[in-house]
Amino acid sequence: MFPSHDFPAIASAIEDGIQRRLHTGVQIYVSNNGQTVLDSAMGEAAPGRLMDRSTIMPWRSAGKPLTALLVLRHLERERLALSTTLGEVLAEARGTDKENVTVLQLLTHQSGFPLTDVGWPHADWFISFHQALHEPRQLEVGVAAYHPQSSWFVLAEILRRLESSQPASSFASILTRDLLGPLGMSETHCGLSSETAHGLLDRLPVLYERDKGQLQESAYSSSQWLSTPSPGGNLRGPIRELGLFLEMLLRGGTTTEGVSLVAPSTVEHMTTRHRVGQYDQTLQHVIDFGLGIICSSSRYGIETVPYGFGRYCSEASFGHGGSQCSMGFCDPERQLVVAWSSNGFCGEGQHQRRNRMINEAVYKDLGLA
Repeated sequence: MFPSHDFPAIASAIEDGIQRRLHTGVQIYVSNNGQTVLDSAMGEAAPGRLMDRSTIMPWRSAGKPLTALLVLRHLERERLALSTTLGEVLAEARGTDKENVTVLQLLTHQSGFPLTDVGWPHADWFISFHQALHEPRQLEVGVAAYHPQSSWFVLAEILRRLESSQPASSFASILTRDLLGPLGMSETHCGLSSETAHGLLDRLPVLYERDKGQLQESAYSSSQWLSTPSPGGNLRGPIRELGLFLEMLLRGGTTTEGVSLVAPSTVEHMTTRHRVGQYDQTLQHVIDFGLGIICSSSRYGIETVPYGFGRYCSEASFGHGGSQCSMGFCDPERQLVVAWSSNGFCGEGQHQRRNRMINEAVYKDLGLA
């Protein structure tokens, strides 16, 4: 049962969304100073079934920083540089209009092909990768425009090929071996096999889209959307496991046992503003980006910035939201980690209001507002 007495503002924000038919349930994880203070859920995962802390929730783009961190490890190993071009690492890119796109531009959403249809989830991995490379750019390279899917297939394929010890490894197996496993994120998946999904039926939520004020079941609950990997948009798991990843970033790249996954300098590089003060053509707002991560952009409009962290976050805050459903961020000045996910895709306007309400409620309940 959700501890409403201890977290009244969070409970009120979630209940508000249930009453307004934005979602039927929300799962949330909060830690402060390295200690878990909230790991719970409220509402229903499916009709007649309560959501709890073990429900396998959609993260969508909130999972992008995991892919980014795995790519950035190869900067440490000097296999890549931010200035490396696609033509240098992918033979298929040579002669295309992506040949001179750099790793930096991919990670900061300045690659020029934000809305390329890669066919996901109906196309397989290699078709999605090739479509991302070969479909013409929509914008000039260097223009700020958030890439929901396209560039992330390219980044993950670069990562896959750099794993020379196991050149046939899938992205999902690399993710599990090098990040999920060491962090104890044993229930996070990038694509669920049919067998795995069948075994988790009682832990999978019904996902909804809002139409004319009512919730209708979303295709995102169905087989292909569940099973087909997307490194930029299809990680799923209990939201506390996204919290474990964010806590690792706050510790400077180490596990709770003190094992270093990346150097502290890599985490610092990742969370530094590399794209500053630019108007994003996709998100229709000025937003600052680190490397695969959103930096607090409240300075550009607390009430209008999409996928922000709320009015009480420090300027040093960083994280990433998932399209119309989730959020994960760190506030280093307060040693705070917040991660939550809902089962309702309620439209951008309604979601941004919900996002601000939940994020700000965390600060209120912890006395940090």
